[in-house]
Amino acid sequence: MKMTSSPLAKFGLGLYLLLTLSSSGASSEPIDSVAATHPCARMSVKSLDKRAAPYQDTIQKYATQYQVSEAVIKAVIAIESCYNQQAESPKGAQGLMQLIPETAERFGVSDSMDSHQNIQGGTRYLAWLWKRFDGDLTKVLAAYNAGEGRVDQYKGIPPYRETQNYVRNVMFVHNKLAGVEESLKDEVSPKSEVSTSSTAVFFHSAVISTNTPAVTVRRASFTQATPSVPPVPRRVVAVFESPFKVTRPTKPGRAGWSANKARAPQLYKH
Repeated sequence: MKMTSSPLAKFGLGLYLLLTLSSSGASSEPIDSVAATHPCARMSVKSLDKRAAPYQDTIQKYATQYQVSEAVIKAVIAIESCYNQQAESPKGAQGLMQLIPETAERFGVSDSMDSHQNIQGGTRYLAWLWKRFDGDLTKVLAAYNAGEGRVDQYKGIPPYRETQNYVRNVMFVHNKLAGVEESLKDEVSPKSEVSTSSTAVFFHSAVISTNTPAVTVRRASFTQATPSVPPVPRRVVAVFESPFKVTRPTKPGRAGWSANKARAPQLYKH
């Protein structure tokens, strides 16, 4: 199982499980997610990265090989030894990731003071615990400190002050290195351009440009428009009608002209 795929490892949400442990034997005391009791946990990200720089290549190598988040490895080293390669506890834990002899032998580490072997063994142990506790990061860290048997016994973080402080400090550094605090601040920032109802998702306004000219839409009309083309001129035909009632058609010739003149002499004045 890939450690980086879980929301607990990516966002540090597993810390909130410490507030509601369901076991009767596990500690129900709330653990403050802000307070850090370890001196190395109070360091800035820049200072932590500076201390991790000599071991960065090794951390990255085994983080990839065992599918463990770099932030988890760095946080464990910070609280275990504060990046002191020669660190040794009164209980016999040695090196950067403070491997006890039994754990070192279990995961093939012959020299715990060798940074390369120590990081490999510690990362391999974290990966094993991750599968053992089905991706529950708080249980993984508690087991790394107190042993997986104690976590099974109490079905959660054991009621030991040392283990509770250890989980708190490692999670504090992990969230700092993973940028969880900064991302949460950005999500609730009032300066965000456009937000949905969920503070976890933001959309940026898109600027759309086009070269297509504007189109004017006119309302449709059901009447026939008058054409703008001028009409073709038509030939005017004048029809002369006689002012006299003609009972029968007159014959052309002199007789007809004389009859008309007699009826209307005023029309024939010369």
